[in-house]
Amino acid sequence: MPMDYEPPSVGTATDVVAAVREVVPDVDTSKPSWLALRSPDYDVEMTIGKGVEVRDITFYLNDGPRSIPIVMEISRKLGVTPYDTESGDFLTEESRPPVPPPMTPDEIKMNKPKWWKLGRK
Repeated sequence: MPMDYEPPSVGTATDVVAAVREVVPDVDTSKPSWLALRSPDYDVEMTIGKGVEVRDITFYLNDGPRSIPIVMEISRKLGVTPYDTESGDFLTEESRPPVPPPMTPDEIKMNKPKWWKLGRK
């Protein structure tokens, strides 16, 4: 990409939030540049920047079987193509859900049963 490349506008922040609300009416907009889309079926966060014009969008898929379909539907509404940074390809309905991050050493210690307790209740 050229150094002076500036992506085209997706619309104003108000336009983007309105499009997201068509898909997820109860989107949390308490932080205007960081939207939270949560239900028992999906957990997605979305950054839209702090400017009046939205020129880039980042989706963070946290959990849930409907996270990818929600992102795909919002992307269609906005006329953008989501890119999956984990696979290095475009996100599709067939894409796999995100892999959870590895556990920290403290999490491993907390979740690892003592050897003498294995198989006992």
